[in-house]
Amino acid sequence: MIMEENKNLVDKIAEKEQDNNTFGLKVLTWDMFDSPDTPGSGFRFMDRELVVLLDEICARNRMVIKVDLGYVSKVYADKIKLVSNDSHRAGKAVRLRCVGHKRRFNLIQQLILFGVARIAVNREVVYFDVDDLKEYGFYLW
Repeated sequence: MIMEENKNLVDKIAEKEQDNNTFGLKVLTWDMFDSPDTPGSGFRFMDRELVVLLDEICARNRMVIKVDLGYVSKVYADKIKLVSNDSHRAGKAVRLRCVGHKRRFNLIQQLILFGVARIAVNREVVYFDVDDLKEYGFYLW
């Protein structure tokens, strides 16, 4: 009897975690934006508007994305040598792996249409942030 109650409790906790993982999103999940050393940090610390904007772009265009870097904790940021004012530390930046000129162009076009004014790109990565403290621009890495 106690084993069954514990199993039900574990199932309820798992369902709640799954709900939190997709809360407010259509296609993406919050754990995609987690700091590698802190599970659940994407949901707790990522900028909501940024994630919902990216989710909307992915849903409208049927895009599948790979998030290379979302929120990073202080410990992880120090480990990978990010500067102290890096937007990833505040959960206001995303680095996506995006290979292929058509996919990259489509993603950048959608970001601009949705009002993102700070974008960086190279052959394999598209970076964007919504940090109000940084200068607008389009950057080539």
